[in-house]
Amino acid sequence: MRNPQIVLKTLTEKSIDSSYKYERLYRNLYNREFYCLAYLNIHANDGSMTPGSDNETIDGMSLKRMDNIIASMKDHSYQPKPARRTYKKEKNGKMRPLGIP
Repeated sequence: MRNPQIVLKTLTEKSIDSSYKYERLYRNLYNREFYCLAYLNIHANDGSMTPGSDNETIDGMSLKRMDNIIASMKDHSYQPKPARRTYKKEKNGKMRPLGIP
């Protein structure tokens, strides 16, 4: 499997060129290292313990769960849960929609 940091760096560099066509991005979702890198980037954030639409937090992530997600994507049985819609009150009194994945 390819190193996710190298893949993400390459994608960032290619994003400048509007004529560049991304191919085979889906295969990166089969790489457990991408999930580990995402976990490292997310888990220390203040909001990471907010329950998602399935009422699970980032604290519930494990290598086994990552492998189960990858396996379900490979056999085309993965069904993402819809984002939970909530509203946040702004300073001007209006309510702003917020989606919690």
